[in-house]
Amino acid sequence: MNISFDLDSTLIPNGKEFETEKRHGVAKLLGIEEMRKGTCELISELQNQGNRIHIYTTSFRTKSKIRRTLKYYGIKVDRIVNQTENQRELKARNINSSKFPPAFGFDIHIDDSKGVGIESERHNFKAIIIEPSDENWTEKIKRGIQTTFQFKILKRLFKELWLHSSECKEPIENMWYSIQETAKSNGVSRKEVRKHLNLLMDNNYIKITSEEPLLFEFTEIGKEIKTDLEIEKIIKSVG
Repeated sequence: MNISFDLDSTLIPNGKEFETEKRHGVAKLLGIEEMRKGTCELISELQNQGNRIHIYTTSFRTKSKIRRTLKYYGIKVDRIVNQTENQRELKARNINSSKFPPAFGFDIHIDDSKGVGIESERHNFKAIIIEPSDENWTEKIKRGIQTTFQFKILKRLFKELWLHSSECKEPIENMWYSIQETAKSNGVSRKEVRKHLNLLMDNNYIKITSEEPLLFEFTEIGKEIKTDLEIEKIIKSVG
């Protein structure tokens, strides 16, 4: 997934908001900013899982300055979006929001701002809001990313099943094709997608109606699932 991080009060402290990584005196003189303790390990872990990491900030820092700070801590990111680029892109799209991660291809955004949390609900994008005082912030982020990962797979699987059942009106043939397309679009294995299909079957959203030929169909409960919010509830209900 493409994951973006805010800077101020999320990774870079405003004063003494949270513990920071070690920084030598010379680095401070060179303009290297402090970095939240645990950032390096978290980003490395997420990248090792195959995620792409980005910076998305409403700060007017130059991208080169941000990269210098990140490089000092051994952090490499794919893309940096600062306020200059953010304002230009959102204005072009006529989006009235301080941030809109989908405009830059970001699947999930991590921020400290409750306002961004409100905007995520209003504009239907994924965000994890962490407090500067939250000592378990990395675990909260990892749990949130896992939930979003499951949501993406399940949402695409539903899309395929709706398509091949004519919006729940007909039996679903060639389930293998829906599994294959879902796996391809999310960059995961077919085995991973089958886990999500099994979840739907175990919780009575989908059922097998014929063994030969193999046919599936939505149950009455499954036919009621139509929105992103309802798909998210499935994930939360099975915890």
